Amino acid sequence: MPIEVRNLTHTYMQGTISEVTAIFDINFRIDDGEFIGLIGATGSGKSTLIQHLNGLLKPSSGTVLVDGVDIWSKGVSLKKVRQKIGLVFQYPEQQVFEETVYDDIAFGPKNLGYSQKEVEGQVEEACELVGLDRELLSRSPFELSGGQVRRVAIAGILAIKPKVLILDEPTAGLDPRGRREILDNIKNLHETGISVILVSHNMDDVARLCERIMVLDKGKLVADGPAREVFSQGRFLESIDLKPPDVTVLMEKLRDRGWAVRNDVLTVEEACAEIVKELQRRGVAGAI
Repeated sequence: MPIEVRNLTHTYMQGTISEVTAIFDINFRIDDGEFIGLIGATGSGKSTLIQHLNGLLKPSSGTVLVDGVDIWSKGVSLKKVRQKIGLVFQYPEQQVFEETVYDDIAFGPKNLGYSQKEVEGQVEEACELVGLDRELLSRSPFELSGGQVRRVAIAGILAIKPKVLILDEPTAGLDPRGRREILDNIKNLHETGISVILVSHNMDDVARLCERIMVLDKGKLVADGPAREVFSQGRFLESIDLKPPDVTVLMEKLRDRGWAVRNDVLTVEEACAEIVKELQRRGVAGAI
C-alpha cells in the first residue's frame, strides 16, 4: 500500500497576520514494508508532515495519495484511510481515554463493526505484538507506567490492523529499559510486514533500526536515502542542528586521525569490527 506525497505545503492560520508555513513543497513515496526514520531539529515540521499522511491535517496545497488515490478527493473515506495508516502520538496519555486497558484497545475494532469474538481476538493479538501483559487489561490505563501506556497506545492502533504504523517520539521520557523494550517491539512489528515510520530525536535508535532516513530542515525535505548514506554526512547533519549517531562521530574522529575505518557504520558492533580490523592492520592486534 504505497503512500505518495506530491508538492505538499501546509500553512497554519492561513490568511491571517499570524500565518506560518510549516512544510514546503515536499515530495516522496513510501512503499510496502519500508522502515523509515524521519528526523529533524525541533520545529522542522516532522509532526505536521506525519499528520497529513492519514488525513488529520489537510494540505494547504499539494496531494497525499494512498494506494494511488488522493485522500482528499470526493467520496474517499478518511475513516478507512486512518484504518490503514495508524498514528501513535508523542504523548500517548493524550491518546488513551477509556476506563480499562481492554476497552481502550478494543475501541477501534468495535467502531469498525467487528463482532465481539473478533474484537477479543484482535485485542489479544495486539497485546501479544507489543508485549503487554494480559493481566493489565482490566486496569485503568492511567494507573500504568509510561512504558505500559505506550504499549497500550500502540496496541490500540494495531488492533485495527493498519498496514502502516507511524510513531511520533515513541520513547520520549522513558528510562533506558523502557526505551529498549519499546524499540524492540517496534522492530518486531516491522518484521511482521507492517511499514513503519519512526519520528525520533535519538539518532542512535534511528541508525540501529531504520533502513531509510528522511531529513527535514525548516520545513523542507533536505535529504532522503539509505541510512548509511545519510548518516555518513555527519558535518551536514551538524549544520542543521542534528547530532549524528555516536558511532558515526567516533568513526569520523578516527578518520581525522588517519585511521582507515569506514564512515558509514551504524552500530556499536560494526564500529568494534572496524576498530579491530584497523588495529590488526597496524600490527597491534595483540593489544585487543
